[in-house]
Amino acid sequence: MATITAGKYGWVSASSELGWTTARNATTGSNVFNQSTSTDSEQCAVTYSSGGKGSDWSVKRLFLAFNATSYQTGYTITNLKLYYLPTTSTEGSGGAGMKMALVQSTAQGNANTNLTTSDIDNFDDSVDYADNDGLVVWRDLSTLQSVDLNSTAISAITSTGYLKICIMEYLYDYPDTAPTTNPTAMKAFANYSTVPYLSFTATATGYQNDVIGVSSSNINSVNAVATADISEIIGV
Repeated sequence: MATITAGKYGWVSASSELGWTTARNATTGSNVFNQSTSTDSEQCAVTYSSGGKGSDWSVKRLFLAFNATSYQTGYTITNLKLYYLPTTSTEGSGGAGMKMALVQSTAQGNANTNLTTSDIDNFDDSVDYADNDGLVVWRDLSTLQSVDLNSTAISAITSTGYLKICIMEYLYDYPDTAPTTNPTAMKAFANYSTVPYLSFTATATGYQNDVIGVSSSNINSVNAVATADISEIIGV
């Protein structure tokens, strides 16, 4: 299996006392944090509270960027998964965890640029990288977890060389539905002793016959040999 660790990762949040729409559709965030090393920190959330001092709505989105240019061409990619390490501080639906949506991010450059507060809305929630049917959950656990990524995510790698993901809370942020229960707390916490990473099968494309003694990592050396010279390779 091939693995790629996130080149850049972090969160951007926005909060407002004026209303849900102001927070959810903010173009400039309130806070930003890059490359956390914490073993228990909030990374994605939707909260709502109302009291004697007024109401407050907030959203926090996690952004992950992977440089997969080494696998952009010459490989067929299958079994693509995102791995992350949650913690038991996570809050969500009935103790099961926080439901999440994984959508296209347009932040973090070529997986080499830190987030700023202006990246709060640098995502496209019409492009899904996993099944967003409420079954994808950031677990209330302290063991390594994975999410199956779809063919759209694979296409992002093969077409651009990069996979950039925005993780949003699913019940309120993703559909743009204001929470009304006071208080509401949907929070995903991560342990960055393990930085999120991709795992996938990368099968070299090109010459399809077996080549004795040639490992898959060196198959491109065989692919580059002219047809007229193929007999020069022992075992073909």
